[in-house]
Amino acid sequence: MSEYEVRDGDVSLFVNDKEGNENRPDLKGYAMVDGVKMSLSLWVRESGKLRFSGRIEEPMSTNGASKPKSSTRSAEVPF
Repeated sequence: MSEYEVRDGDVSLFVNDKEGNENRPDLKGYAMVDGVKMSLSLWVRESGKLRFSGRIEEPMSTNGASKPKSSTRSAEVPF
């Protein structure tokens, strides 16, 4: 069996175990953006209709600190 290759634009979300803390996200996962695997967090917001709010950020390293920001993107505004 071949191993799955994550490509740009791919997103995976999983139900998060909140462990009794309701402030934790309902869903956690990742998205591949410009070759960088980014961490995703989503919260379910029900206000008449099912809605989600979320956050995308660089993943935390194993020691709890954020990874350094990638400098592969140009600082120039494209317009």
